[in-house]
Parts: sequence; structure tokens; C-alpha cells
Amino acid sequence: MAKEVPVYLFVGFLESGKTTFIQETFEDPNFDSGDNTLLLICEEGEVEYEPKKFAFPGTTVVTIEDKAELNPQNLERLERESGAGRVVIEYNGMWQIQDFYTQSMPPSWVLYQIIVTAEGPTFELYAKNMGSLMLEKLRNADMIIINRCDQALRDALRRRNLRMVNRRADIYLENTDGTSEDYMDGTVSA
Repeated sequence: MAKEVPVYLFVGFLESGKTTFIQETFEDPNFDSGDNTLLLICEEGEVEYEPKKFAFPGTTVVTIEDKAELNPQNLERLERESGAGRVVIEYNGMWQIQDFYTQSMPPSWVLYQIIVTAEGPTFELYAKNMGSLMLEKLRNADMIIINRCDQALRDALRRRNLRMVNRRADIYLENTDGTSEDYMDGTVSA
């Protein structure tokens, strides 16, 4: 049996903070598993990666230009060529996560964590105009981060009760001052 490869899937709409969150994660020495990492970029926004700032060596960055490239054969080839022991994917927010599970993942890949990012100021707009697409991401998430939240948005999100959408996810609201707040208890951290 092939060695299992952990996969971290970062999902969110354009400009939701996925690249920044991944960059900051890769700058943290605690994320160093000792394995080579394959970073797949399925959506390019305004922020670019700075691999020189990564806290660990052995990261191969690959841009996926077309969804058709996300197939088991191509992904296995990229894993083999990079010598990756883990995979991090910045997934395109307009693509269904279910498609990745059912059509793209090689058999040896194991989904370890789905992290959903959303930009606070556009959250309501996306929820109204692309509700089913957003709902699919929120329901599958292990962690939800809504950034750039002001007090009015935090209050609105609590009234909406995101817990009704996903009872198991850790939910964090990032304030406009850069601190974050646990959705459930309002605990603020820097």
C-alpha cells in the first residue's frame, strides 16, 4: 500500500486571504513536518508567495492553470517529482470541493484539513449571490476564518449563527486591527 500523503486544502473566494494565510503558515517553523511540501496554486490573486521567507526547505510551488490539470495521474506525478510528503492546495473558490474529492485526489492522498477563508466586507454579498457555492465550503470546513470584520459584521454573523451551517469547525473572526476573535466565546488574541 502506498504511503498516505496528508493534504491541507485552503478554500475561499478571490481576495479572501488564502495566500496571505498560507504564506504566514509557511513562515512558522512549527509547520515544518520534516517532509518536502508540494504547494499547488489553483487561483492567483494580487498577493504572491515569497518562498525565501518559508521557515523550512523543500517546498515545490506549482501553479495549476486549468481545472483539468487536477486529475489523479497529474497530481501523483507532481507528488513524485517533488518528493512531497505532504500537499497544500490553494483551491479556486469557484470550484466545488466535492469535485476535488471525487475526481482529483489520488488514492494515497488523505484530506487532513479544510480551511475556509472569507473576506468580511464581501461575506454578505457572496452569501446572497452565490449561497450554494459558499455553503458547500462552509459545511466542509474544519476551520473558518472571516477576516477584516468590524463590529457590525461580527454581530450580524452571530445573528446568522454559523454554527447551524457547521457544528464542528473552529470559527475565527479576524478584526480590522489584526486581532482575532473566537466566534463562540469572543476571546480575542493577537
